[in-house]
Amino acid sequence: MAVLFMSAPAYAQWNLGLDIASRYVWRGFEFGNSPSLQPELSYTTGGLEVGIWGAFATSGDPDGTEVDLFASYTFETSAGDFSLMVTDYTFPVHHTGLLGSETWFDGDAHFVEVGLGYEGPESFPISFFAGMFVHNDDDNSVYLELGYEVGEFGLFVGMTPMESEAYETTGPGIINMGFGTSRTIKVTDSFDFDLTSALSLNPYAENLFFVVGISF
Repeated sequence: MAVLFMSAPAYAQWNLGLDIASRYVWRGFEFGNSPSLQPELSYTTGGLEVGIWGAFATSGDPDGTEVDLFASYTFETSAGDFSLMVTDYTFPVHHTGLLGSETWFDGDAHFVEVGLGYEGPESFPISFFAGMFVHNDDDNSVYLELGYEVGEFGLFVGMTPMESEAYETTGPGIINMGFGTSRTIKVTDSFDFDLTSALSLNPYAENLFFVVGISF
């Protein structure tokens, strides 16, 4: 099948958002053990997006605090959207599965991941992500996730194919699987917000999470 590349919209835009989640759960691991405020500021122009994302535990638990810089470029095609990504994760203190306890300006506090993403068209609602840590991770940990949309629900399964201290595995294992849904609540003609929920299981660690949130 031929793949036709289409030009991205030629506009620039600043985006500001805030999520309020009952817990911060990421790839089968819980951070902070309290509700989490998660702001995001990004700038898009064409297929390029750069921004900053954060998570802050409402309890003040430093384990729930994170500040990430990210950049991505998306290629729109007739077969779906392909994205190249790089994310710089930083944490203020030691967290289970991650090394280091440095300030933001110390190189050892940064965990850099490069990734490749795919979003299928409406007729083929499959998504895929592959990411590998390339800085500050001796294992160069890899995470793979496959998703599929069924109506308002999204199914997902994520795994690491290797031993990883970051993901607390001694070999290949599924660490994140479940489903989620969202619904838009319209308040006025110019204001609405999304209600989200997700049930996720980490079979390797035998942990189950149920998270609800509001996105502005």
